[in-house]
Amino acid sequence: MFMLSRKTMVVLKLFQSAFALGCVCVPLSIANAQYDGAVPPPESLQPGFNLISANQCEEWLNILAGPGFEGRGTGQEGYVKAASWVSGKLAEFGLKPMGDAGTYFQMLPMSRLHVDAAQSKITAMSGFSLGFDQAIGLDRFANQPEYSGKVVFLQLAGEGAKLADDLSLEDKVVILVADDKGAGAIAFPLNRKRPAAVLRVADTVTASTPQLERPEGRQRASGISGSITKDAAKQILVAVGGNEEWLTIPEDNAVDSHATEVELKVELRVRKEPMAVPNVLAWQEGSDPALRDEYVVIGAHLDHLGVRGNEYFPGADDNGSGSTALLGIAKAIASNPTKPKRSILFMWFAAEEMGLIGSAHYVNNPLLPLEKMVCMLNVDMVGRNEEKQNEPASENVRSLHLVGSEKGDKSLHAMILDANKSVNFEFEFDEEGVFGRSDQINFFRKGTSVAFLFGGFHPDYHRTTDTPAKINYFKIASAAKLYFLAAHMAAEHGPFPAPKEEPAAAK
Repeated sequence: MFMLSRKTMVVLKLFQSAFALGCVCVPLSIANAQYDGAVPPPESLQPGFNLISANQCEEWLNILAGPGFEGRGTGQEGYVKAASWVSGKLAEFGLKPMGDAGTYFQMLPMSRLHVDAAQSKITAMSGFSLGFDQAIGLDRFANQPEYSGKVVFLQLAGEGAKLADDLSLEDKVVILVADDKGAGAIAFPLNRKRPAAVLRVADTVTASTPQLERPEGRQRASGISGSITKDAAKQILVAVGGNEEWLTIPEDNAVDSHATEVELKVELRVRKEPMAVPNVLAWQEGSDPALRDEYVVIGAHLDHLGVRGNEYFPGADDNGSGSTALLGIAKAIASNPTKPKRSILFMWFAAEEMGLIGSAHYVNNPLLPLEKMVCMLNVDMVGRNEEKQNEPASENVRSLHLVGSEKGDKSLHAMILDANKSVNFEFEFDEEGVFGRSDQINFFRKGTSVAFLFGGFHPDYHRTTDTPAKINYFKIASAAKLYFLAAHMAAEHGPFPAPKEEPAAAK
């Protein structure tokens, strides 16, 4: 990968910092050429291109990822507010509603599940019984009446806490004793070990968070998780004959586990209520009457993890950044005097975090003929500089992953590289492992060529620390400018041949 000189890196960082402070008057030459070495876009597209700004992205993202929308959890009030706010912006831009019954919303039929705490309990063959009421609160569960397994007490602390590869937790009931840093560090590794239940010990617990059931009654959850009061955990400790030290948090980066032969059964009682969750859709009609029934799709998922327990996950990067970029593209295309020849369908998907449900619902219930689709351009997590072990964020100030564009017709890939001449991202093409993990995969499976812009992972992924304060707004604006140009080019090009490569299974 091409590396910037130290001097150029310093200039870029100062430039982006000034943007964040809102105190830069941007010269036309800089506004036209995003990163060092970029060339101005075609003159006819410069008004829309220059309309997309880091300042505007910052304003919108602070709303989308702010406390008012509470992490935009699908089926939660915060998501409904976010969808309504986005639709209001689309009306402001003058874009046509393309949802159900003349609205901006395509409704997904789903159900909401509530734990009946008074009827739910944990039991053992010995006669032990512990009620949920004011003792246990779940933040993840499915519409399944029973979960059972032998009890394991798991103690850990610190960001450096790691679970041993040979630690067997499958189908176990895990009582987790951990500090916040430790719990965050092992959250995904613990889930991959497929325990039947994980209950983290807490001083107090809140009521269980309602869960959504997918269309046709399917759910992604394979187990349950939540919190348990320390007093209730002590009752379980006594029931299994454990040592009181098992309920103490260890020193930083320590991990200890205590397996028992006592099996507990979680008897879960759930009530169900029907509800509908919206995808948000808007339409820019093409300028050529002979071609406007063909269309380019540009999409981003609007949802995130929402409220879980007594905290919310802002989802500033995932995917407030992509939703913000899509708003910028929509405004730029609606405002630019030269309109694309073919039409543009803008889509903000619901329930991506539950398993790409919103995009799957659209392709299985399309509001427009799929065979008229030119291509699908997806944008998901473009607000951070990728950060991982041995690769600091400072090395990825202008890098971006272009995913999946070579899996379909190669001319789509070439077209995006051409559009990038006016932005000059340093593309990386080595993240095909995420191809099945965002919404473009559902369009690809229907025979559409796709492209996916992805900024890369970072330590705040799926954590409460994914906040607007950590966002690179210049990168969001640059991604929006790239797809603004690519959308016009795709609308000029017309349909790309159907992909021939078999996609990897979604994760």
